[in-house]
Amino acid sequence: MARSAGFTVGLAVGIILVVLLLKFANTNHKKETEYDERQKAIRGRGYMFAFYTMMIYEAIMIFFGMSGVTFPVAPIAIHFIGIVLGGMVLASYCVWKDAYWGLNNNLKRYAVVFLATAALNAIPLISSVKSGGKLDLMDGPILNLICLVMLGVLGLEFLVKYLKDKDGAEE
Repeated sequence: MARSAGFTVGLAVGIILVVLLLKFANTNHKKETEYDERQKAIRGRGYMFAFYTMMIYEAIMIFFGMSGVTFPVAPIAIHFIGIVLGGMVLASYCVWKDAYWGLNNNLKRYAVVFLATAALNAIPLISSVKSGGKLDLMDGPILNLICLVMLGVLGLEFLVKYLKDKDGAEE
């Protein structure tokens, strides 16, 4: 019961923080990002790919579960990975199709938000490793590790896309 209450409170605080951070990171201080028609169409296609990715992943996990295959991570992490995979497919597709950043996004402020998110996700991992000497994959910090990997991949994609666009503009 305490774990569920903690999750609920954490989720509520997280939603409030996201709304405040979006208002901070957008140039017009609105919480909604504004996209043009082309970006909206691309994002719609990205949502479709993300949905199918999650469906295929969960179908594979159902198959493994029925086959008696277990994984050395917390069961909640198995489903969280599916959500993150779907989100990564959407984000990656939008990054490469120039539909990730909206018309009212301040990229420098968003960089700060991404770095702060990474730092917040690193704290439980660092304290877990310091206290026990290793990361317990059956404990809560595994979700923070998954988030850090996601942010790292997304950050790398932003960097590669930026360098690619910069080289293309110079030519």
